[in-house]
Amino acid sequence: MNEITQVPESVSSAGYEFSYSSWTAGSYITLHNVPWNSDYRDVVKFDDQAGLDNYLENLSGPKLPINNMTYLRMGQPVRIDIPFNAANRYNYLKVTNPAMPVAGDIPRTFYYFINSMEMLTPNTTELTLQLDVWQTYVYETYLGNCYIERGHIGIANERQMEDYGREFLTVPEGLDVGGEYRIQAQWSRGIADARAYDIDDDQGYYEIMVISATNLAIDDPGTVKEPNLETGPGSRWENLPNGATIYLFNKVQFNNFLEEFRDKPWITQGIMGITVVPPLGIYFNEGTVVYIGETAQARIPDATTLSRLKIPMAMNWRETVELLPERYTNLKKFYTYPYMVMELTSYTGTPLMLKPESWADDDANVMELPHFAPPNARIAFYPFRYNASGVAAVSDEGGVVNDGGEFLDMTTGIMNFPQFSIVNNGGIAYLASNANSIAYQHQSADWSQQRAMSGAMNQYNQASSGIGTSQKTNQIGITAAQQQMTLANDTAASNAVMNGVGSVIGAVSGGNPIGAVTGVGRSIANYAIQTNQNMQSTAISNSASGRINEAQNKNAGFVRDSNRDYAEFAAKGDYENTIAGIQAKVQDAKLIQPTTSGQVGGDAFLLAQYQWGYDLKVKMLGGAAMRAVGEYWLRYGYQVNQFSQMPGDIRVMENFTYWKLRETYIVNAPYPEHFKQTMRGIFEKGVTVWGDPAKIGAIDIADNAPLEGISL
Repeated sequence: MNEITQVPESVSSAGYEFSYSSWTAGSYITLHNVPWNSDYRDVVKFDDQAGLDNYLENLSGPKLPINNMTYLRMGQPVRIDIPFNAANRYNYLKVTNPAMPVAGDIPRTFYYFINSMEMLTPNTTELTLQLDVWQTYVYETYLGNCYIERGHIGIANERQMEDYGREFLTVPEGLDVGGEYRIQAQWSRGIADARAYDIDDDQGYYEIMVISATNLAIDDPGTVKEPNLETGPGSRWENLPNGATIYLFNKVQFNNFLEEFRDKPWITQGIMGITVVPPLGIYFNEGTVVYIGETAQARIPDATTLSRLKIPMAMNWRETVELLPERYTNLKKFYTYPYMVMELTSYTGTPLMLKPESWADDDANVMELPHFAPPNARIAFYPFRYNASGVAAVSDEGGVVNDGGEFLDMTTGIMNFPQFSIVNNGGIAYLASNANSIAYQHQSADWSQQRAMSGAMNQYNQASSGIGTSQKTNQIGITAAQQQMTLANDTAASNAVMNGVGSVIGAVSGGNPIGAVTGVGRSIANYAIQTNQNMQSTAISNSASGRINEAQNKNAGFVRDSNRDYAEFAAKGDYENTIAGIQAKVQDAKLIQPTTSGQVGGDAFLLAQYQWGYDLKVKMLGGAAMRAVGEYWLRYGYQVNQFSQMPGDIRVMENFTYWKLRETYIVNAPYPEHFKQTMRGIFEKGVTVWGDPAKIGAIDIADNAPLEGISL
């Protein structure tokens, strides 16, 4: 230490120039105890140097005048006339010279840290000092466009939520966010909610879509014996041509339809699919109402375009929903990924994990895109304007068709509606489909019986006619034999008379009258004998012929009757057997396995247990993970990683502001270069700038609201 006891006459009355390395006579030393220290982890920025001096004045310790010129060489101590115990209470020293400078410059005050002190004599203490570059020069230091690595300016930035945080808040922090998120808020949208509807209500909370190749609305479906069947008229729903017809039933009408058509499987067998779908009235108009039988009715949809709905799940949710603990209210970065994630789920195994900052809308709107026309009915849900930026949404008569964001690349939905089948009575279906052939078989059996009976009767009549003919023929033969016998007898009589007359004439002529008489008598006797013989012979022949004919006719009658009886028996048996065969088919038809229309499939679990629809969940860090991140941000601000003009006051928060610069540009610094490097080093190693030194380490770090008018 050097002491100057006499000031040269060639200089001013104030002595040599007062500076950080030389204290001129007439200067004053004031000892203080301050809460900041020489490592510059925490510094204080008062409104101006006068504020600093006022603060130190309130904490002022011993004030000593300097009567001799004192030089402060680097590493060399200085001595003050204060007892060690009195000096040992202080860690800071202020030196000022009211007379300096002489002219042309502002008064200069220098501030020093007391790094160490030793007692030399009872009233002399030796101090090792270090210039407090910050307090000495910060009020004359102006920073330029610096590269800000981290700091509270990220929290104070009024533009931080610009583009919902994507512009400033998505810089990675490299912080551990834990292993699991915690649900902080949840909104639900049900398009078919088992909890919200009375399941006994006529309308119910779902509809049944029936796709049929047959016309279910046929005027007269007929009966089993006379079934009627028509092909359905087809449909053109959602501009998709379909050969089948689409019918929409509510659950009561569908039950009525099943009940009425349970015995008309020739109609229901044309059903190709039965799908349970949400109530569809909100997506399209009513369609055409048709009557199904006498007790049911349905709608045939005719909408060419279904309505796409934009559902507001949460209005202005970032501002109106209390998602953060009050302690972290100012930490808007919690509204960005990975500290917050939004999940849009329909509980079908395809949830959407969404970054909140990419949802480019104040409101959490979800689009519903319905598609119900076969095949593959489904309804898709996607976040409206997700990841959109400056691209307008496109709409048509059905609503928004492209939102300018991720659109269909970011969808979940209900892609597998449950499908059911109905049971068709296979026996009735068989009888109905074979009604004409069974009737034909009955007619054929009747005809076969009638033909067989007619054939038997014809043969019977033919046999009867043969017997009659045989009798007539035999009678004619007998009559002819009798006539021949009479003729023979008459001839014999004539011959006898002629022979007798001849004999008489001959005898008389011969003169033998007795002989004549005798000859006549002989002729008469021969005639009688011959006649009797002829009659007996004819009678025998006729009798034999009659008995033969009778025997033949009796046999022919037996054959005739037995043939007819057999023919009638056979015809009756064949008929009964044929009818029995038909009845057997009818009975067997009752055992035909029931058939099904439609098919069983899809997923009915959600419909039965919860709802069809979707939930929007806000998931955030919880517990220790949130505290670890939140406390770090409260103390050190956000990662910024960009060039920005440093604010003139440096303070951007109410109580303390943390800065860590990677490149520090000092555009105005009226002090030596090595002090500029010190100032640059203070910012680049990381420093917390406080406004009130009494609060250093003494306040809750959450008690630090951002100031207004700060932006990057």
